[in-house]
This record gives sequence, C-alpha cells and structure tokens, in this order.
Amino acid sequence: MRYFLLLSCIFLHCLAKTQTPYLSVKLKMDSVKAESSRYKIEMKVCEPKKLTERNNWFSNDTSKIDFASLLPGDITCQYYIESDKTRDSSTFNQFKHGRHLFAWEKIIVFKISNASSRGWWPEMFIVVPVRYKAFVTYVDLSDVEFQSGKLMFVSDFKLKKEGMSLFIEQSLKDQKTTDVKDSPLKDLLEEK
Repeated sequence: MRYFLLLSCIFLHCLAKTQTPYLSVKLKMDSVKAESSRYKIEMKVCEPKKLTERNNWFSNDTSKIDFASLLPGDITCQYYIESDKTRDSSTFNQFKHGRHLFAWEKIIVFKISNASSRGWWPEMFIVVPVRYKAFVTYVDLSDVEFQSGKLMFVSDFKLKKEGMSLFIEQSLKDQKTTDVKDSPLKDLLEEK
C-alpha cells in the first residue's frame, strides 16, 4: 500500500510538472559585427490590458490584437531582467532565459546597450509580439546588428509547430528599424 501511495504521488508530481506552459528565449548579436564590442541585453515581458479570452490553452489560435497600434496606456509591463547565467556563457552579446509562462499575446521587449563604449549610446530595442498560441514557446533570434537609438518591431516570423510547441527562429539581419524617439512606445520601452 505504501508503494502504491508513493508511486501515485510521484506520478501526480510528474504529471503536474509536464502540464506547465513554458517560454524559452534566446537572442544573439551578429558575431561578425559584435566581434570587438560588448552589448548588454535585457528583456521584459509586457501584455495588453485587454486580452483575448483563453478558453482552450491547447488550440492553435492566432491573436486578433493589432500589436503595432497599441499605445502605452494599453500595455502593462514587468521590469527588465538580465540573462540567465550559466558557467559556459558570457552575459554579453547574447541573452538566454526560460520560465513558466503562457506566452500567447505577450510582448517580449529586448533592450540592448553598448557596454564597450566609453561614451553613452542610446539603447536599441527589439519588440516581439507573440501572436500564435502554443503551450510551449521557443523564441530564437540571431544576427542582431546594434543600431543605436533604433526600434525593431518584429512581426513576420519563420514558425514551426510541433504538437503543443511553437518554434520561432529568425535571423534579424537587415531587419527594418525606426527611431525610438518617434515611437509612441518610447516611454514604455525606456522604463526600468
């Protein structure tokens, strides 16, 4: 009887762990352009105040929210966080983070600052809205070229779905940018 109870507890614990939504994020600077520079990368997660009703977490819905038209009053954000630290990686020129979070209709914001310059350069921001519903979301952005004072709004992705998982893998080389100072989200982006 004790063994049955123990095995039941272990089974329920494992079942609960496997049923948790998850977000994994990676961002890496362009290795050629960033070879002699050090860029500090931070991330925060924002979301619209008015979300779509979440009836079924396992369906493959696409959000109807127009993320490009949201104003600062329409969005709430967490604080910027630094990359997860591991023994084999530097905290400069790349960002890695993973946590339990249902990423659908979240807005991932990266802030990149030039840490190798003696002078101050305005930060660069990358905004990534997650429009596609998935229980587990992996975001892997590469080849980012630092552009001081610029905002990159990434909305067209290369997507791959496997079961309940969504993989967003995108090279940001030659991606279109705008000036941060001209963006209605300027104050929201620059908040700590």
